[in-house]
Amino acid sequence: MSIRLIASDMDGTLLDPQTKISKANADAIRRLKSAGIEFLICSGRDYEDARTAMETCDISCSYICLSGAAVYSQDGETLNEIPLSSQNLVDIERILNSQQADMDILTSHGRYTNATEGRRLKELYSFLSGKPGSSDVISQEIEEAVQKRMETTTFLSSLKDLPDDVTVFKICSNALPVEKVAKLKDIFAGYPDLAAASSFPNNIELTNQAAQKGPALKAYAESKGISLKDVMVLGDSDNDLSMFTPEFGWTVAMENAMPCIRDAAKYHTKSNSEDGVAWAIHRLVFREDMQA
Repeated sequence: MSIRLIASDMDGTLLDPQTKISKANADAIRRLKSAGIEFLICSGRDYEDARTAMETCDISCSYICLSGAAVYSQDGETLNEIPLSSQNLVDIERILNSQQADMDILTSHGRYTNATEGRRLKELYSFLSGKPGSSDVISQEIEEAVQKRMETTTFLSSLKDLPDDVTVFKICSNALPVEKVAKLKDIFAGYPDLAAASSFPNNIELTNQAAQKGPALKAYAESKGISLKDVMVLGDSDNDLSMFTPEFGWTVAMENAMPCIRDAAKYHTKSNSEDGVAWAIHRLVFREDMQA
């Protein structure tokens, strides 16, 4: 059993707490190419967000995005899409509205939200700074990132306001009390055609049940003729859990991972603030120790 494909989550895994890719992580990923090992992003983020982060570090790879709802080749070709059904959308909007939870709507035509502009700004500053509730001075870089995200988000009142030609892949609700996330997951558990998971303790992410990271990764590996025993997975949150199954040979939990991921993992690495992805690659792929 050898490692031929590495699939990594982004937030809480590859990205540090300031949502950056460290030099150590980037260097380790680039080194994989010379060893004939493919690196694949497997993220809840949309393609534009994920690709921009990777290309900033001069890394070219394929992508499983939107928690498994869309798959893209290294060249940006769409390989597969699994949107939410019209009934999924009706159920999600009704339930989130009943719980006073905003919708962040990821679609074929960009991002929409029914949050107010003020609430959306607050969410973005918290997410992009990696410091929820922080009152620290915001850097110019974060200011620009927030402004760009605001400019590329369309505000609406209801899913009925979406253009007719828009396909919805994923709906999130962010900056929620942890208790409300748990309540929503309990509610959505009664809808077997929906998958409900979280990238962070304070959000919920909803996709079609068939659109999950694990099945998407399995299909991608099989399309490449790679045995699942030769696939290494890195993750931290419960939206990664479908990849942490025994059929994948190398499941690696971050030190900062949720308990469900730590319990399911065959291996463990350092946290996302300690270059945990690089540490795992050095240890498990190249059989080297990383110096502290």
